[in-house]
Amino acid sequence: MDVLPLSEAGLDDAPRVGRKAAVLGELLTAGYQVPEGWVIGAAALETEFGQESPGRQRAGTLRERLGEVLTAAGGRAVAVRSSGVAEDLAGLSYAGQYESFVNLRSLDEVFEAVRACWASGFSERVAAYGGGAEGGVGVLIQVMVDAEVAGAAFSVNVVTLDPEEVVVSAVRGLGVRLMAGEVTAEEWAVTTDGRARRTSGEDEVATPGQIRQVAELARSVAARFGRPQNIEWAFHGGRLWLLQARPVTGVPDALVPHVPIPAQAPPGTSMRDPNFDRPWAPFVRSVLLPVLTAASPHLFAFSTGLRPRPVVIGGWPYANYRPDTAAQLMARMEEIADRVADGEPRRLIQRWHDGWKAESAGQIARLRSVTLPRLPDEGLVGHLDALREAFAVLHDRYFRLSGASAFLLGRLGHTCSELLGWEPGKTLELRGGLAGDHVPATALLGDLARLAAARPRVRAALEAGDHPVDPDFDAAFTAYLAEHGHRTPGFTLTEPTLAEQPEVVLGLVRAQLDAPYDVVAERARLAARRDAAVAEARTALSARGAADRERFETALADSDLSCSVRDEKSAHAVSLWALLRYAMLEAGSRLATRGALATRDDVLFLEYEETLAALQGTPPAVVELARHRGAYAWALAHPGPPVYGPPPRPVAAGPGLAEPSPGARAVMNAAEWTMSVFGAGAGAGRKDEGDTLYGVAASAGRYTGLARVITSAAEFGRLRAGEVLVCPQTTAQWAVLFPSVGALVTDRGSLLSHPAALAREYGVPAVVATGDATSVFHDGDLLVVDGSSGTVRRATS
Repeated sequence: MDVLPLSEAGLDDAPRVGRKAAVLGELLTAGYQVPEGWVIGAAALETEFGQESPGRQRAGTLRERLGEVLTAAGGRAVAVRSSGVAEDLAGLSYAGQYESFVNLRSLDEVFEAVRACWASGFSERVAAYGGGAEGGVGVLIQVMVDAEVAGAAFSVNVVTLDPEEVVVSAVRGLGVRLMAGEVTAEEWAVTTDGRARRTSGEDEVATPGQIRQVAELARSVAARFGRPQNIEWAFHGGRLWLLQARPVTGVPDALVPHVPIPAQAPPGTSMRDPNFDRPWAPFVRSVLLPVLTAASPHLFAFSTGLRPRPVVIGGWPYANYRPDTAAQLMARMEEIADRVADGEPRRLIQRWHDGWKAESAGQIARLRSVTLPRLPDEGLVGHLDALREAFAVLHDRYFRLSGASAFLLGRLGHTCSELLGWEPGKTLELRGGLAGDHVPATALLGDLARLAAARPRVRAALEAGDHPVDPDFDAAFTAYLAEHGHRTPGFTLTEPTLAEQPEVVLGLVRAQLDAPYDVVAERARLAARRDAAVAEARTALSARGAADRERFETALADSDLSCSVRDEKSAHAVSLWALLRYAMLEAGSRLATRGALATRDDVLFLEYEETLAALQGTPPAVVELARHRGAYAWALAHPGPPVYGPPPRPVAAGPGLAEPSPGARAVMNAAEWTMSVFGAGAGAGRKDEGDTLYGVAASAGRYTGLARVITSAAEFGRLRAGEVLVCPQTTAQWAVLFPSVGALVTDRGSLLSHPAALAREYGVPAVVATGDATSVFHDGDLLVVDGSSGTVRRATS
């Protein structure tokens, strides 16, 4: 019979004995004052009671062991408490759903209480709450604490969400009366400096000193588990006992106890990575850091040859650059010039079209076809390893393609500047658009909107915010999610995909009901714009020599070849990110069910290798996991500066340095054009007294409309047709919004950034790099967006 002393139970035993008992055993071993107890495993109880016929009692091993427990208790009264395997998990606490019995002494009383506690896991109320006692129910037997005063405490104020305040409830006698709602408690609030004030209740049930001890206990337990805790406690004979601890549900990560991280920047210049607006959790860091370390040097392979080194400072990702000497730079430029002359940038782009793209798509399809819940643990470990390997290969190609594309665009830009005198905005009219594997994710939303608009009941349901009941629409919608919903909205594992939040996609369809997106018409518009720009360039070059005309045509053809690659490779990358997210969360679900983690999402706070080890039977240390969570929470509240170290400076030529060859000079010219466009908009972020923001003029046109501030993919469904999208920055995955966008305003970006490119492709006036538009403007503000002058202002009416 699986009965063991509470002192021998720990979190590793949660799948056997239930979460409540496992947590108390862990805390007892750690030195907390937990009453002596014994635990009966879920499997033993299933064996004892699971096959009973009505009215049948099975005496035997369990009764014998219970007799031994009562003998060990020495005649003291005991409490019998249910301990569900799924109980007290963060997000699904089951608080009050299971049975507890107090002040029991006889064997018959205890035996019947054990039976009732086990049966409570299969009651209608538990089934209604969370689907039943998944994993079973253990039972905890503890020596009673003859409480003079007892109660509960939250390590944070769950009403005000103040992390500096513990809330304590206290009643005379046993706390079970409070949990059952039989009495009204007096309430206290205790600040971190030890000030205790009574917030309700007329009689002083507990002294301020006792309340401070309880607050200290609650904070200590929260620090140990790395998340806010709800504890139950009791005083007897001047001694404070800990009776239960469970995670507080429904509070944000910011309320996790903080663990400061020393910000140690390496030598050189370290610049914050603009692609990440949150710190790196341990799982993300352990997967991404080695991949970026190997791949990121390719980004400048055909420009400066710099080799940025990804580093993490204060929990945030940075790119570290070391200063060059002029001689080092020139040597690299000559080497790059040789590779350019050999046609390497164009060959890389051609490899994507000729094989890499199909290979990547096939691999993603195979990995997506895996049914994760059916994999045994060793199969899930293998799947995670396969994803990590694919992740490394794809990101190596991603950065190689980025470097090659940047050179080809820079060469076109410099060619147009030198031969035609064109500004960057004019050159970008030569770029095509709405071509590539990523486009159907946007185009097919228009088809869904047309289908919905033609069916009054479907349209009415969407306008009411409901999911339509229509077989044809449902089939098309399901097919859309299956094909295009499994992508993360950016390079992140923390945000859900569209497939995980179908209501967001319904909102996108709703926004197009009156004007479904017509990709054919949009492609025709873009083609006309490009054809006009090409004709203008060729006319201007007709008077020049054949060499200049050939130079332009070569640069244009190479740029055309690379145009669709930018967003295609992004779509492939975030598809793989989504699969890694799914596999990570599957691992988290399994570990949470077994008690190794408090919640599925805690897997983010394990290193990759720690996750594999946990799946293979070596659970993470509670203290270490709490430290990871606390460090992440601290980093989230303390974003580092944009730059550590001296700002990058141009390399000055020294005496005796040879002039660059024509090939090296051409590479330098292309790089300078690209860098100047990325750095354009010196006035970005400036705000005058008239409430006007200045940014980069990214897409021409003037538009007046209502603002809609959106900061994550979860909010995509809030956009309405014709609104001004105000956001931090977009990635290629935000393209699904643009058929409904009237104008675009972003905090970050440049003329060559994703938001600028998307706006130009979709004919949307845009101002990017305003600095803080998402803070200055609010939903419903009437904005005037001038994408030609780079200004955004709040209209007076």
